[in-house]
Order: sequence, then structure tokens, then C-alpha cells
Amino acid sequence: MRLVFVLFFLLLACLCAFAQKKMQDVVYLKNGSVLRGQLVNGQNTGKVAIQIIGNNLFVFDAAEVDKITQEPKRTPLDPKKRGFANTTELGLFAGGGNSSPALSLTTVNGYTVNPYATAGIGTGIQFWWDLYQANGWYYYSNTTKIIPMFADVRGDLLPGNRITPLYYARVGYGFAITPDEADNTRGGVMFSAGAGFKIRGAENLGWFLAIGYHYQKNYSEYPVWDGTVIKTDLRLRRIALQTGISF
Repeated sequence: MRLVFVLFFLLLACLCAFAQKKMQDVVYLKNGSVLRGQLVNGQNTGKVAIQIIGNNLFVFDAAEVDKITQEPKRTPLDPKKRGFANTTELGLFAGGGNSSPALSLTTVNGYTVNPYATAGIGTGIQFWWDLYQANGWYYYSNTTKIIPMFADVRGDLLPGNRITPLYYARVGYGFAITPDEADNTRGGVMFSAGAGFKIRGAENLGWFLAIGYHYQKNYSEYPVWDGTVIKTDLRLRRIALQTGISF
């Protein structure tokens, strides 16, 4: 559980960094003109010099200046056309045939083929609590951990917009880590798909929120005091709520 909280706070720190905006100097002239860039000197010299995009330098008399402010930098939101891409997310799985919830942490590294599609390979860890056993027992002291390995396809439907709908789909295999109480466990096929929205920021960094469907197989064998073994073959079907960052 300590790992969950550490990764959660790392994700939260990334979201805070995403929320921070770069600032720029803005010079408002009395003739109505506005220049955005970086001040080279202040008004105390009697002149105001500002360097704008393209390294062009403009110098004005202080008497020509109405005011000087600092404002969030305006960054063009050009869609990413090609190149390396990463998605890191925190997910909650809930609902289904029994009450067992799950928390997932995943990361996907891939390649953006065009502004509408990115393909990649992902992995992470899933924590499942109190999975149902064949005889109706629950192992409250046990947390089942699954390591997923999957292929992932995702994309933005309106890549030129600041707020865009998105889609994702993934398929792969989940490898179960055998708990101390179990004789044997193994995972199985997994797949998920969903949709949501993304808020795009500077330099192709974005925050997203998505909802979808998640399926995971899981098999376990637990010993009983009388020498018998409880075998349980589960099909875990859950609603998945996911949030994270991508670039």
C-alpha cells in the first residue's frame, strides 16, 4: 500500500506541475499596441526594451508605455503529429459480480502515428481486495496483486482543441502474484476500452479523465484446514475510472 500512496502523490505532483503556467512580460503602449516577450531593461533607464518571438528587440521611451504586466504565456496548441508518447494513470475498478474493488497504476510508452492515434506497450500494477472464493469465504487479510502487460491504442478525436474527447483500448495478459495464503494463483487475459476527455497544455502535456470497461481473468487455489483445496476461476468485470497525464 505504501507504493500506492507514493505513486499517487507523484501523479498529483505531475498534475500540479501541469496546472502551473509559464509567465511572460507584456508591454501595453499608449497607442494601443501590445507586445509580449521578455523585458531586457526596466523603466528606470528612461527606456523600455522587450524581446519578442524571433528574438526581435523593440525599444520605447518610458513616456510611450501605459503599463507593464506579467501574464500567462500563450502557447500554440498544435497537435502532436509524430514521436514518442507516454501516458501515466491512476485507475479505480468498481462494480461487477462481487464487491471487490481494485486500484491500478499503469504507464504506457508508445509512438504517435498521427494526431488521432498513438500505439504503445504498457505495464503497471493492480491491487484487488477481498476477491470472492468458491465456498463464499473472503480473505480480508489478503490483497491480490496483478501485473498487467498489454498493447494500447489511444487517440484524441479533436487534437487541435484545448479540450478534446479521447478514446482508448488495450488488450494483454495479467500476471498474478501469489499471496502467502494461496497455494497457487495465475492471472489471465485482460482487455479494456473507454472514452473521456483531455485538457491540453503546453508542449503536448495533457490531463485526462476517462471511464470505461475492464475485464480480467484470475485463478486461485487456497488450502483448507481439512486438506482440501478451494479452486476459484474468476472473470472480473469492472467499470474503470481513470485519470492521469500524457505527453
